[in-house]
Amino acid sequence: MRHDRMPSLFPEAGRPLIFGHRGFSSLAPENTMKAFDLCLKKGIGGIELDIHLCKSGELVVIHDHNLQRLAGVSARVEELTLQELQRLDVGSHKDPKFAGERIPTLRQVFETYGSAFYYDIELKVGGTRDTGIASKTWQLIKELQMESAVLVSSFNPFAIRYFNRESNHTLPSAVIFSEAEEVPKALQHGWGRHIAHATVLKPDSLLVNTKMMAKFSKRKGFPILAWTVDDRNAGTNLLSLGVDGLISNNPSLFEEVSHK
Repeated sequence: MRHDRMPSLFPEAGRPLIFGHRGFSSLAPENTMKAFDLCLKKGIGGIELDIHLCKSGELVVIHDHNLQRLAGVSARVEELTLQELQRLDVGSHKDPKFAGERIPTLRQVFETYGSAFYYDIELKVGGTRDTGIASKTWQLIKELQMESAVLVSSFNPFAIRYFNRESNHTLPSAVIFSEAEEVPKALQHGWGRHIAHATVLKPDSLLVNTKMMAKFSKRKGFPILAWTVDDRNAGTNLLSLGVDGLISNNPSLFEEVSHK
C-alpha cells in the first residue's frame, strides 16, 4: 500500500488538477493562444497541449499530424517550416470570429504564461525511432526553468522512453492509453509504461473504475490523469475515486476544484 500518496500530479499543487484539453477548446480554437488565454482568464490550473517538431526544428503546438482539419491544407506538420506553418489560419475552422489565429510554438506558450499553469505536454510522434523531439522538449524546459510545472506524455511509449533518458527521469511522465481501435492492442491497457518507464498513467476516463484505481493508484502508486471529461457528474465520480487530475474541453465544469 502506498502510504505517502500525494493528492496531485504535482505535490505543491495540493489538490487534484483540472487541465483545459488543448486549452479551453469548447469555446476557442484548440491549441491556440486564444484557448490558453481563456483558461488563464477563468482561473484553470492547467493546460494540456500537443507538440510536433516541424521541418525547421521548432516545437509547434498543434494536435493533428495532417493540417487538413484545422487549416484546410493537405500537408503534414513535419513537412513544413515554422514560417510556412505560421502563415496558416487555424481559427476559422472553429468560428469565423477566430480567423487569423496562428499555430503557436511551445516557447511562445512558456514565455507567455510561465508559472501561471501546470502543463501536460503531449509529444505527437509516430514510430519507434528517436526523432529529436524529446531532446528539444527537455532542453526548452530546462532553458526556461519550467521543470516544476511540466508533465510530459504520449501515446507513443518510445517517445516517453527517450524523454526520460534525456531528462534523467527528473519530470513526471505519462503513457496515454485507451481501447480505441487505432491504439495498438499491446498498448491499450497502459502496458506501454514498461517501455516508457513512465511514472504517471493517462487513461481514457471510461477505463477508470474502482478496480483500476485499487490496482494502479493505491497498490502500485501511479498518479492517474483521466481524459477527456466533459460531463460534470462523470468528473465528480472520477474525483471521488481518487484521480489526481482531469482533462476537459470545458474545464469550468470543475471550477470549484480548480480554485481550491
